[in-house]
Amino acid sequence: MIRLFTPHDIAERRPIPLTAAQTHYALHVMRLKAGDGLLVFNGRDGEWRADIAALTKKSGVIAPVRQTRPQADTPPCALCPALIKKDKMDWVLQKAAELGATAIFPLITERSAPAASLNPARAQAIVAEAAEQCERLDVPVVHPPRTLSDFLQAIPADMTPVILAERGETRGDLPADKTPAFLIGPEGGFTPKETAAVLRRPDAVAIHLDGAILRAETAGIAALACRRWGNLFRR
Repeated sequence: MIRLFTPHDIAERRPIPLTAAQTHYALHVMRLKAGDGLLVFNGRDGEWRADIAALTKKSGVIAPVRQTRPQADTPPCALCPALIKKDKMDWVLQKAAELGATAIFPLITERSAPAASLNPARAQAIVAEAAEQCERLDVPVVHPPRTLSDFLQAIPADMTPVILAERGETRGDLPADKTPAFLIGPEGGFTPKETAAVLRRPDAVAIHLDGAILRAETAGIAALACRRWGNLFRR
């Protein structure tokens, strides 16, 4: 059964319009019709079983029937990846949503790819689709790109910057009451100046990667996986 994300409130029998993309997907890709069922969620009201009330080539409407799962909070975790090439950045966004990131802060760094850019609306659509497929009950927020310097100046008080270092030493421990914000460099990594700027913050945490040199699109995914499932492998 397909799952769709909606920004609308969900309540029993309250009609919810489908977007043009969702209408196309339901009608032409999944071959659904009026009366067929699907699942819908909005990040606030849990997951609901809904029936397709109407479906044409141009529009669709669904009617929630009953809640199938109550809303559950995803443990907060932010990913702050430097902008890289478009196809690799899309992959990072998708996997970040699958692995439980609740916020994504794309960074413009000194070594970011010259032509690298990010369309926030398109990025938000990518993470919403990933959340639909992996059965999350919420969708991470993708913030507009900003420079590393601007991010460090405006980082929320409840977040702790965590820099992954190919070289250097592990420094500090992540407070239990703080949200980790994993800072991921571009191809070539952060410059020494950028690394120093992060480490000047008294709350910054550095994690040494034990000599491993990970690709820019791999490092953040590895950090999120360790954050989410690392305790499964502890004995």
